[in-house]
Amino acid sequence: MDENKTTSPNSGEPPSGRPASGSFGSYLDRRGFLRTSVAAGAGAGLSLTSKSATAQEANKVLKVALVGCGAQGKALMDSARTDTTMDGTYEMTAVCDVWGSNRTRMERTLKAYKHPARPYVDITEMLEKEKDLDAVMIASPDWMHAPHTIEALEAGKAVYCEKMMSNTIEAARTMVKAQERTGGVLQIGHQRRSNPRYLHLRNNCVLGDQIFGRLTHAYAQWNRAVSKPYSWPDGSEIDDATLTKYGYDSMEEFRNWRWYKKYGGGPISDLGAHQIDLFNWIFDARPTSVMASGGIDYYTKENGLFDIEHEDNVMAIYEYEKPGEMTRRAYYQVLTTTSSQGFYEKFMGEYGTASISENPSINQAYREGAAPSWDAYAAKGLIVKDPATVVNHHKFWQQPKTWPGPHLPSKWLGTKQITDVRESKGLDPWELPITLDVRPHAPHIKVFFEAARANDPAVVNCTVQDAFATCVTVLTAINSVRTGEKVKFKPDDFLA
Repeated sequence: MDENKTTSPNSGEPPSGRPASGSFGSYLDRRGFLRTSVAAGAGAGLSLTSKSATAQEANKVLKVALVGCGAQGKALMDSARTDTTMDGTYEMTAVCDVWGSNRTRMERTLKAYKHPARPYVDITEMLEKEKDLDAVMIASPDWMHAPHTIEALEAGKAVYCEKMMSNTIEAARTMVKAQERTGGVLQIGHQRRSNPRYLHLRNNCVLGDQIFGRLTHAYAQWNRAVSKPYSWPDGSEIDDATLTKYGYDSMEEFRNWRWYKKYGGGPISDLGAHQIDLFNWIFDARPTSVMASGGIDYYTKENGLFDIEHEDNVMAIYEYEKPGEMTRRAYYQVLTTTSSQGFYEKFMGEYGTASISENPSINQAYREGAAPSWDAYAAKGLIVKDPATVVNHHKFWQQPKTWPGPHLPSKWLGTKQITDVRESKGLDPWELPITLDVRPHAPHIKVFFEAARANDPAVVNCTVQDAFATCVTVLTAINSVRTGEKVKFKPDDFLA
């Protein structure tokens, strides 16, 4: 299946000399004290491997198949291939895709790296013939996630399924039921949950030492530039009979499935699912309401483009409420007509703010001027003052204030770094000390391989139940856009 997702920026090829062990210590920053203080102190929150997985590994080489050989399938394979700590632990036995261009490209690439990669058009045929498969990785279009996942689970295979679980809540629910019925390993591809940088922020800084005080708000965005419809080389078309067999009305729809309601959930699902999942995960809660606005405002034939069925821009406000606690709000924005400021997430509290992204340059913490000192947290390795990096403020309002200057008379401001009596003190910049020297998907894939090797559903880092809650959280925002109404969640909405 074609997966036309543009992958996130990553840290490129892993540096030479990285330890070849399976330890996640190899993903952590190696600067000075961090090797000892974070590993010994805060490092408990970064552990990704259970005792059961470790005990049952026994050097088993997993036989794995890939279903969906488009851009997302390539991102998964590149992530596993370039993380040398996984070398020799798995074998890509088969690849499956209905489009010959994707299938052949992936087959040749994997065979160049000494994987068998036997090609298949149909997942049913693949599962019947590849009797020794241990695991299946699914990167097909969203609408096929549920049937592909269920078929693989019922064949007794461990399954890694890309997010979103599905483009409908009903189909996502069938995936939960299938995992419960089979008891199989199923991990959903919200890979930030396995990223040591995000684990450090959540487990050690937010839920652990609570260095930001009470979190009150969160914000995330993913902005993309204008794009054109995907085409295909002459002569590579899928024949009409095959398109019909696999549920597509035309080659154009097959190549641009993300824009159609039948096949995908639109930009807030494609891009927002990762980041909205973080709201639930880092707040450690489910939202109580969502109000969203958006529309199909740019991608129309009237604008000289092509018609789409999903909103090309969405802005959503989620509320999180617990008895006896203040309401917390999370704001999400996805735009497809500008790449301004890219993609990132912010978590804001009374004592400070964290800015983070899979883009490794966004990895900062900012202490509020009136907050207690963070020196004790620095001593524990939770944050670090690094003059070489703290100057990389990624938003204009975080740049150090330069007033007074020639544009303002100093007699009004003197040496005060403010322009208005209502302005807060400047933020004190720090850095989150954990870095990642492999591609962002790699830790999540590694956890899945451990779970598959142990045949233990408890090892996964994003359960199907948690992913279902995220699916409900995201897709309900689309309902709010289309009805123009605020939607209130009930606790039972998040239970499949």
